Amino acid sequence: MAATRSYAGKELRGMGCHEAYQLAMHTLDQYRGTIIACRYFPLPALVRPESLAVLKARFYDALSRVVLAQPHLQTGITGEDTKNPTFVGLERLDLRNHVQWITLDDASRFQQLYVESMQAQLDSRFENLASQPGWRVVVLHEIGVESIEILYVWNHTHHDGSSGKIFHETLLRHLNEVTSQDEDPIVESFENSDKWILNLPDPSDKLPPNPEILTSWPVSLGFALSELWKGLKPEWIFPPGETHARWAPIRASPYKTQFRNFTIDKHTVVNLISACRLRHTTLTGLIQALCLVSLSTALHDATGFASRTPYDLRNILPANTARYPWLNPKESMCNYVSVVEHEFDSKLVNTIRSRMLRNLTADVMNVIWSVSARVRREIQARLDARTRNDLIGIMRLCPDWNSQQRSEMRRMRYLSWLVTNLGVLDGESSTTVGNESWSLQRAELLLSAETPSAALSVSIMTVKGREMCVTCSWQDCVVEEELGERLMGDLERWLKAIGS
Repeated sequence: MAATRSYAGKELRGMGCHEAYQLAMHTLDQYRGTIIACRYFPLPALVRPESLAVLKARFYDALSRVVLAQPHLQTGITGEDTKNPTFVGLERLDLRNHVQWITLDDASRFQQLYVESMQAQLDSRFENLASQPGWRVVVLHEIGVESIEILYVWNHTHHDGSSGKIFHETLLRHLNEVTSQDEDPIVESFENSDKWILNLPDPSDKLPPNPEILTSWPVSLGFALSELWKGLKPEWIFPPGETHARWAPIRASPYKTQFRNFTIDKHTVVNLISACRLRHTTLTGLIQALCLVSLSTALHDATGFASRTPYDLRNILPANTARYPWLNPKESMCNYVSVVEHEFDSKLVNTIRSRMLRNLTADVMNVIWSVSARVRREIQARLDARTRNDLIGIMRLCPDWNSQQRSEMRRMRYLSWLVTNLGVLDGESSTTVGNESWSLQRAELLLSAETPSAALSVSIMTVKGREMCVTCSWQDCVVEEELGERLMGDLERWLKAIGS
């Protein structure tokens, strides 16, 4: 990606609590980026080697249309070291600072290149925040092969995981619309052209507001006192409880993310979903329970565990309000996410250890389904409460997120793992050229390590009617490689067994 002249703009608005929290983690190097990688299948005519220039032109034009439709892909950031960071509008955006197209003709190296690219992006920081929006795209293209891999990487300050899903679904739609309508290109992306620069509209009146502005977030006195006490009580007087992750001390360095992945075929996914519905739970609840069983039997000194499930606020937040008549949260790339946490005490952990053998016995499966259903109820209760007693109602009270996150580095880690599930991505398009269209058939979500947060991050992503990808990431030298690989081995073996 070539570095070219940057163009700074005017201040748009201050950040909301979740945006400022994410920015503090990035500024303090506690987190670097998130990736959704998708396997796209272009029109057959574009796969031929002689069509490479046309393939690139179609991609860059579709990408430009996504950028112009989403204000958070057009904004920079200032004041990252202050208490009041802001988003700034930019006049122009040079695609050469954001896109890397890698072409190779050696099939034997493609998988290695994919893993190396994922690793490099996970460990790369975003620079020039004031003049360049915090996102990147890497295209891995093997000459003559029917598919290409597109890695979308972003700074969480700009938007959440569901926004990454929106990015790929919107990109797919524009790839087909550009193909079918034969519109004039927005940019000229020829190798020797200087016309890679997008002139950006003024996003002042279309930048999605942070959620605490969009609606109210009432909190009860009991909830407020409980959450504030949890975050502020001195640990030297009140030691952390049995569910804290004593086994994974918080360390600032070395910052390097390890990750592993596996896939579950579509037939097994269908069986897993059916089994979950029969037991009044979901895949998220099931994987939470399987993580508990795996870590309970691997970490013999742990007395209990705490985990987290992020969830999308877009089904809760209002659309087309009087103040923001143009806003549809379900179509907007922004930070509309919150979390619910789960605790598993020593009694439950000991029960698992006493019943667990090498395989999942009927007794252990009873515990798994019980825990899965409980997790699902906790998530549903959080959703049913809507904005009442949500953590955002407490987060907005924090006056300085940089100071808050520095203090987190001095505390004992609370969360052992998190499970994030972006649900099903629609890989087909209603727009076709004749009987043909672009499609995507595989999607993978991957999180970089968050040094003071969950020690292990398990991510789930599925393309409609196709396979499910499960990934796990962790900070090198905090979580032992053997433990991460054991967890992933357990999850893969047990999910396939339950879905068989």
